[in-house]
This record gives sequence, C-alpha cells and structure tokens, in this order.
Amino acid sequence: MAKSAFMAITFRAAAAFGVLGLASAPMVASAAIAQDAVVVSLTASIQAAIISAQASAAQQGLTGEAAAQVVEAAIQRAISTSGATREQAAAALSAATAALTANGQLTASGAAGAATVSAQVSPPTGTGPASTGSAGSAPVSAPASAGGGGGGGSDYRPTGS
Repeated sequence: MAKSAFMAITFRAAAAFGVLGLASAPMVASAAIAQDAVVVSLTASIQAAIISAQASAAQQGLTGEAAAQVVEAAIQRAISTSGATREQAAAALSAATAALTANGQLTASGAAGAATVSAQVSPPTGTGPASTGSAGSAPVSAPASAGGGGGGGSDYRPTGS
C-alpha cells in the first residue's frame, strides 16, 4: 500500500511539473513571435521606403551621395516610427536589403543609404560591459549631440524632409 501511495504521489508530481513546463513554453514562444512580427513588419516598411526613396531620387534627377541621403532619410523614418529595438532594426534592415538585392531592386545609391543606416543601428562590437546590447533593449533613438548646441537635448535632425 505504501508503494502504491508513493507511486501515486510521484506520478502526480511529474504530471504537475510537466504541465507547468508546457504552460511556460507558449509564453516564451509568444514573446519570440511578437518580436519576429516586429521584424517582419519593419522589413516590409523598410523595403517600401527604399523603393519609394529610390524612385523619388530618380525622379528628382539625384544620383550618388544625394540619392543615398534620400534613401537614408526614408529608412530612418521607417525605423523611428516603428518603435523597434536596435537589434530588431538591424535584423529588419539586413533582411530588407537582402530581399531587394535578390530581386534586383536595390540601386547602388540605395545600398549606400542602407549601409549608412546599418552602421548606425548595428549593436556595438567592443568588449566592454556597455558595448553589447541585450535582448529587449530600448528603441533606437537619435544620436547624441555633437556639442555646440546649448540648452540640453539633442541637436539631431533627420536628414531629408
């Protein structure tokens, strides 16, 4: 009788822990899915911004650096309105440029503008404690002021319109 009571308790405990383990898995998965949804949505927004900016630059007769600046500004607007983290923005930008390159839709000026933004949103690569980003970090913000502007706050203004 003691053996059957012990077995019943053991099976109940195993079942309880098994259910708890299964219950926590969807919570972790849903957080990953939500983050992936942000990246997927931002990737589509960046692709549309790049295509639109390239067309606008071509229509205005812009080439080279001027066209790259138009594309850069469009990508920055897409990222800043998304509320994405640095990591999400970097992943979305990488995916967007890869897709546009594969489809033959990314011009040299578009690639240059995307590369500039990529350098801004890519996580730092140093070795110090503050040099690495962490999952769930704060959204991408404007770079700090280069100085010379009084009154505090950033003097950053997005390029373009």
